[in-house]
Amino acid sequence: MNTTEKKPSILIFKGHPEKFQTQVAPLFDFNNIETYMEIPFEYYLDLPEEEKAFVEGFNKYIDEDLKGSRRELAKAASKINEARYMFILVNYILGKKREAQILAADLKKEWDRFIQTWRVPILVVPFSSGDKALFISIDDKGLQALGYLLEGKTPEEVAFLMGL
Repeated sequence: MNTTEKKPSILIFKGHPEKFQTQVAPLFDFNNIETYMEIPFEYYLDLPEEEKAFVEGFNKYIDEDLKGSRRELAKAASKINEARYMFILVNYILGKKREAQILAADLKKEWDRFIQTWRVPILVVPFSSGDKALFISIDDKGLQALGYLLEGKTPEEVAFLMGL
């Protein structure tokens, strides 16, 4: 495996956010294929447009359509905190760090949709060595770590600063 090609990505953890804390751990390959947000069609039809955009943006990320995901999440980011968070992560992955930093400035810690659906986005940022990664969850440490990354710090620097 060529470790120099590892890029940041989002692992969708199926479980309660308290079960996955921000940490440094061995890097592993993962597949998010079984983590779609599934909503019954009858219920989906009655959802407000921003809720539909959030679900579509989340699922487009699973399909590896980053630009489509970004487009949908942008529609919901001003009204849905979880959409804003996913929008920040997708922007970071696409290299739009300044935009992500601006969006993160007043991010609230409200994760009702992630808790209800048991779908928690974990930002995975590989170390330059390629064998470990910084796994950033939605806990307080994770939000602080994300802030450091958006300031331009490396995952190794973030891990050191945070005692991970």
